[in-house]
Amino acid sequence: MLGESFQIVHFLCIAFPIIEESTTTGATVASTIITTGTTGTTVITTTAPCPTGYVRTLSGSCVNLLIDFNNCGSIGYVCASTYTSCSNGACSGAPAVQLTGAVAVSGWGGTTSIDDAYLTLSLPFSISLYGYSTPSASVQSNGCVCLGGCSSAYSNTALPSSSFSGPTAFGLWDDLYIYAGTSQTVYYAATGTYPNRSLVFEFYTAHFSSSTRYFHFQIVFYEASPYIVSYLYYQASDGGASATIGVQSSGNGPSITYSVNLATVPYGTSTTNTPTLTVTFDTNNGTYSSSG
Repeated sequence: MLGESFQIVHFLCIAFPIIEESTTTGATVASTIITTGTTGTTVITTTAPCPTGYVRTLSGSCVNLLIDFNNCGSIGYVCASTYTSCSNGACSGAPAVQLTGAVAVSGWGGTTSIDDAYLTLSLPFSISLYGYSTPSASVQSNGCVCLGGCSSAYSNTALPSSSFSGPTAFGLWDDLYIYAGTSQTVYYAATGTYPNRSLVFEFYTAHFSSSTRYFHFQIVFYEASPYIVSYLYYQASDGGASATIGVQSSGNGPSITYSVNLATVPYGTSTTNTPTLTVTFDTNNGTYSSSG
């Protein structure tokens, strides 16, 4: 109508990205990004790289060809039921690695034998003992995880041991050895989801005197339970008769001892796939409990 004024309103379409929750399948992590704009909807799926030592299958999962029973040596090669494990890419009667998504400590095992060594790792979350928390820890080849000052000492003693100056978990401190040409090494990985993750160190080793005197156990720290650590045992060829099992705060204590030079751990076998013994140390109150 005459005399009336009109206001022209412009509508602007802007594309907003919507990032959906990440999904995890095995060792594969995928994120989906959905973008909606004037020309329609675009869906982009990105996949995180496989962990070190893993390869991707056609289905998108990540597998370790050196230790995966169902992808042993090559993708899709399944070991016969007469074998117990995939060891260094070949079907074997040796113990099987139990940790899903296990990553081997860099430079240990494979073509390199390891004796009396320790290596410091950056961790996916901080672990703690005796009121001390750290985002890094040293894995010691003779059955220990050090949260502070570490040592390559192989001759076990009663606790506390002055060889280790910081908080240390002695899963099975003995003269252990990692033999080349096998899948023996120390593996580690975080399991579960935040804030209830577990950080697992899996020791698959042998005694220095024999490549088939197996010592196979895990040391586990808990994100939601600070200052607590558990040891899960699958195989101990001499039951721990020449080992120290316990935990200490420093070289002069305090400490908690489960056993010293006593065969307190069930021997187990290469076919053992569930822990024969679990020992949990609570450094909040200086106690331990065991089951199995």
